Amino acid sequence: MAVPKILLYSNRENEIDEYAELIEKASIEAELLVCRNSAEVESKIPEAEIIFGVHLAPEAYLAARRLRWIQSMWAGVEGLLKSPLPPAVTITKPFGVFGRYLSHYVFGNLLSKKIDCEGALLSQSKCEWKPYRIELISGKCMGIAGMGDVAAEIALAARAFGMQIVALNSDGRPHKLADQCFASRERERFVAACDVLVLTLPATDATRGMFNAGLLSHMRKDAWLINVGRGSLIDDSALIDILESGRIGGAVLDVFQEEPLPPEHPYWRLPNCVVTPHIAGPSLPAEITDCFLENFRRYRNSLPLLGLIDQERGY
Repeated sequence: MAVPKILLYSNRENEIDEYAELIEKASIEAELLVCRNSAEVESKIPEAEIIFGVHLAPEAYLAARRLRWIQSMWAGVEGLLKSPLPPAVTITKPFGVFGRYLSHYVFGNLLSKKIDCEGALLSQSKCEWKPYRIELISGKCMGIAGMGDVAAEIALAARAFGMQIVALNSDGRPHKLADQCFASRERERFVAACDVLVLTLPATDATRGMFNAGLLSHMRKDAWLINVGRGSLIDDSALIDILESGRIGGAVLDVFQEEPLPPEHPYWRLPNCVVTPHIAGPSLPAEITDCFLENFRRYRNSLPLLGLIDQERGY
């Protein structure tokens, strides 16, 4: 069996050497083509059988004549799927990595609001002794839109806190971690049931702009929306209007349609909106490389790959 050539690329210059060192340390039977810029990608991609990296410029794939498999370093592959890929290329994403981080992010923000950490710090800064009541999340209903493996970690944490869990998927099929599942056609009922609405859906034609003014209007007045999926899931103007009018409790947003979020964007200045710079599910070299190495072992042994993308469905 010929030794495959792996094109390694990251747009984070401080990480590319770490990725290369981790792969070389694993002593796999492969030739590593390390690329630090687009010129190196252009010169080396015609030789590559495998790409392990962040997504390349679409035109780069036109020269990828030997390419058979892409292991994305990112969870989102919507941009990659729009690129002119060679036929029959397999695409995989990281697996078993992001759920722990996302669940900590979701519950860190949720508990901070229920305990009113912000108010406590404000009182502390003024040396004011102002007792107040904290709120429990046990018994509350968490709705999770998109019950994949990432969402399962969030649901497990919700169960540990004694929360009720409802889920949204395409056809309402049951999920072992959900008390009730709703189909896409029932999403108004799903949204109306939630004290906390967590979005983990991928970006596809079916999900783009799903959470629009009509759907968001069904949210409870004190409900919070937490988006760790994709920015394109939300109609920004509709959410801004609802937040400005105080029709829901607030929103925690880690992903946006335009990133970095422009300084003039209204989300920055809304007091009931928490903005974080797409950090909830970090792609850390050691963890992402572990995914690649496991899949490389499977690839070389003709075993099913993990994190496989269904290119027709878009995730």
